[in-house]
Amino acid sequence: MKTVLNKEEIKRKEKTEKNYEIVHDLRRAAEVHRQVRSYARTLIKPGESLTPIAESIEACTRRLVEENGFEAGIGFPTGLSINHCAAHYTPNAGDNVVLKHDDVLKVDFGVHVNGRIVDSAFTMTFDPKYDPLLEAVRDATNTGVKVGFLSLLLSFLNMVDLPSIK
Repeated sequence: MKTVLNKEEIKRKEKTEKNYEIVHDLRRAAEVHRQVRSYARTLIKPGESLTPIAESIEACTRRLVEENGFEAGIGFPTGLSINHCAAHYTPNAGDNVVLKHDDVLKVDFGVHVNGRIVDSAFTMTFDPKYDPLLEAVRDATNTGVKVGFLSLLLSFLNMVDLPSIK
């Protein structure tokens, strides 16, 4: 026997399927971001020039996300901001800035799948005198995650079609 769905049920089913596609895309982008972040931490060392670091991060992102035109790739140019430059500095070809042992480096990159960008940044230092700074950043991030979790959960529950779960 064939089931006939009314317009409301069809809309709800389409919305649920679309939400699952969004979650799938974000999970894929997040996993690539996690792997690239891990790779970047091993790659970045004092004495390295910023341009090759950015190029390596972007090449790794493209490879792992299986770059495909507008469907998947880097979310935006990699940001490598040193010391007092808080964010959004992207080295260009010919940029001769070299990372020093005493530098504080902020690394920011994004991965997109179907236009859905996963973006996060992290801070690296090489001198132990900056350990308290890294600890403060970590504590602030963890506090933000705890506070934001409830909001995220409520947003997600709003996205999911609850009647279809029952």
